[in-house]
Amino acid sequence: MDIALLLALSLLLIVGGAELFTNAIEWAGYLLHLGEGATGSLLAALGTSLPETIVPIVALVVHRPHSSNIAIGAVLGSSFMLLSLGAGITGAAVLLRRQRPLLSLSRTQSRRDLGVFLIAFTGSFISIWLPRIEHVIWGIVLVLLYVGYVRLTLQEGVPSETMPEPLHITFHRTERPRVSLVVVQLIASVALLIVGSDAFVAQVGTIATDLHLNALLVALIIVPLATELPETLNSVLWIRTNADGLAFGNVAGSATFQSCILGAIAVLFTPWNPSEPGIIGAVLTIGMAAILLGLLWNGTRRGWVVMLAALPWAGYVIGTIVTTIVH
Repeated sequence: MDIALLLALSLLLIVGGAELFTNAIEWAGYLLHLGEGATGSLLAALGTSLPETIVPIVALVVHRPHSSNIAIGAVLGSSFMLLSLGAGITGAAVLLRRQRPLLSLSRTQSRRDLGVFLIAFTGSFISIWLPRIEHVIWGIVLVLLYVGYVRLTLQEGVPSETMPEPLHITFHRTERPRVSLVVVQLIASVALLIVGSDAFVAQVGTIATDLHLNALLVALIIVPLATELPETLNSVLWIRTNADGLAFGNVAGSATFQSCILGAIAVLFTPWNPSEPGIIGAVLTIGMAAILLGLLWNGTRRGWVVMLAALPWAGYVIGTIVTTIVH
């Protein structure tokens, strides 16, 4: 089958899965009496982080070629893309929402998500130059840090009293759905996201091979671009319905999950020695997170300002591609 057609089909699966997922997650948060921030930062982030979490784990378990590069790239590249391109696209969606072109979050949500991310990611970055025993200790600390983050997130926020849009698999019946139906739709949506993302990665990988792109370039840019599509699409869908806490929590919460859980996997089970492009990407990621934290310190910011967050990632991609071609 033609590669372009397979790419289109995989994107269709991702888009369909994202629509089912956002709807099911909203109902899951409502039924569990969670606040909007907790629903986005925990439930949505965990679900949409599955593709990029599975990719490096599978690569390490089955000992695929360049598995260490894939795992390291998943941590460094995915987080950078989420906080730069993901936040930028979220800002663009806010800007297009003409009736309210302002991203509005609780101050605790933006400070908590980005603050924990900065601690986890910066610590992992510093550990690159530390001995192996410190890697093991830091990997354990990352898991404990995420456990603490989950507890803190669950304690904050006010549950929404407004029922979400009707559950899709009930053919838009307006009554409150059974928990089992929400679970079925959630599982189906995650399956679509995983299958679609895996197919997209496979086709993009084929293109990368045909173009003779190196493994680290694929790991730092192409794989994250494919696996972060669910988060980005989910955030756009939530901005459309004015669920800003869900939209931003989906991005920042996913980045936090990756910096803690994926970071622990990379630190514990790989040599954790990224090359120069990975180190440059890590520095840019830390800078991007710090800038976002400053911009959203009070919880609100105009969409066009948040949209500028995409510029560092775009510049990094262009610079990496040009450098690869030159060499």
